[in-house]
Amino acid sequence: MKIPGGVIVPLYIVSFILCGFQYYRINYDRRLLNLQFGMMLGAIVLMLAVVFFTGPLFSWVFFLLGLSWLGLSIYLLRRMPPSRT
Repeated sequence: MKIPGGVIVPLYIVSFILCGFQYYRINYDRRLLNLQFGMMLGAIVLMLAVVFFTGPLFSWVFFLLGLSWLGLSIYLLRRMPPSRT
């Protein structure tokens, strides 16, 4: 059974948006060595991988990875420090 890319890619898009929000809100000194930047970059790479690698086994792997990626993004959002105002 193959999971369509239209189900998998939105997981990575939402994860990218959540990590992007965290990335600009936290504002660390080392921008490129930030966990949120790495997760944003990884989400883009995995979206492209979903498009180029097709097959039943790949779809399940990318779906489970997308769920875990989204879960980690939500977990990091919940653990984000309060804003400095």
